[in-house]
Amino acid sequence: MKLKAQFSIAIAMLVGACAPANLPQGPAMTGAQLPAPPVTEAPVVVAEAMLAAPAMIIAPPPSPRVAPSAGVVTAGDIDDTLNLTAFLRYQGAASTDLRLPKANLDRPLLAQLRGPDGAPAPGVRITLREPGATDPFYDGYSGVDGNVTVFPAALGQSRLRTVEMRAFPSAGGNAVVTTLRTGPARQAVALPFESTWSPDFLDLVFVVDTTGSMADELAWLAQEIGEITRTAKTAAPNVDIRFGLVVYKAPADPYVIKSYGFTRNLSQFTQWVASERSSGGAGGPEVVADALQAAMQLEWRRGRGERLLFQIGDEPPRASQTRTYYDAAGTAAANGIQVFGLAASGVEDQLEYLMRQGSAMTGGRYLFLTDDSGVGFSHAEPTVSCYRVTRLNDLMVRVLRSELSGRRVEAASSDVIREVGSYDNGTCRN
Repeated sequence: MKLKAQFSIAIAMLVGACAPANLPQGPAMTGAQLPAPPVTEAPVVVAEAMLAAPAMIIAPPPSPRVAPSAGVVTAGDIDDTLNLTAFLRYQGAASTDLRLPKANLDRPLLAQLRGPDGAPAPGVRITLREPGATDPFYDGYSGVDGNVTVFPAALGQSRLRTVEMRAFPSAGGNAVVTTLRTGPARQAVALPFESTWSPDFLDLVFVVDTTGSMADELAWLAQEIGEITRTAKTAAPNVDIRFGLVVYKAPADPYVIKSYGFTRNLSQFTQWVASERSSGGAGGPEVVADALQAAMQLEWRRGRGERLLFQIGDEPPRASQTRTYYDAAGTAAANGIQVFGLAASGVEDQLEYLMRQGSAMTGGRYLFLTDDSGVGFSHAEPTVSCYRVTRLNDLMVRVLRSELSGRRVEAASSDVIREVGSYDNGTCRN
């Protein structure tokens, strides 16, 4: 079987594992804005400042590799939104070293919503606005563990020192209005109502580099993704799932970008992926930014659901396309689409730089393959100070389960192959 065909089948198996049986074929739900429920302002809730995550060093300390079973693809990840001080330091240093502009992530809005019992409150509808403004500049939901991470400057609201947040109870009633400070400290907001996360839908999109440099890595990815079919079904048992695909190459290849759109039909999605082949590229710049822009043109659903995008690649775009990538990530952030960059093969420093910014800006994570399995081409060491290495399929299942349940899911100690630095539930303590 050809390598690309193996990859095609595996991706289809992954998304099939997430799908409940007998999915409805109803029309897509689209719209520019969520309808705003009636709001009666409650007294302002004073937010309690939380400690910012400790800074992390730029270069990770060496760690011995222990090879797992043959044929296993291994990976790690970093959630830069949980390590924001260190990430912003990395962003500044990398911008200088690579001579590339950086996304404007100054003065973020960081909060954690908690219910009456002090437990995290994911899935709470919130709006953000400049104090005194009539219309919000952001409309979305609290994420995993009740966290809210929004970069107003990336949404055209630079230099805000305070932000008014309105949190809406799902059962109706008064919105809780909180005035929050922007900056590096995450603030705790106590809510008088509880919230649990049970999304109505999942839009799951893959944006995939299909150039020749990806062939061996994608073949091994196919073998790992197959295991997800036995474990990922519980991630979304009652969710209406649609699958999307965008593939891309380099400017001189037979095609540059091919967008297949969304489908609920798993057989159709399988045919889309199976029709692709890994070829071309020749190690040059690829249309990473334009492909992400193309994915933003899909008819994503609005409302109480999950919008997850996995971008898989190893080569960066031309330097002139850096701003295009930031614009696409900003569009994703404004529409509640989370970007998860997945670095394959010997990922270039420029692509790590872009993917990490896009993932942080949208509340996603940066995932990267490692050499612990000795599979395929050499995998670049990420510029992070702590991470855990597990099987790639285990990591992707944990990501899906975390987003769909609203609670961060960590690897069992028996599944950790190697650990770098001092890792604590997604936060680097070194």
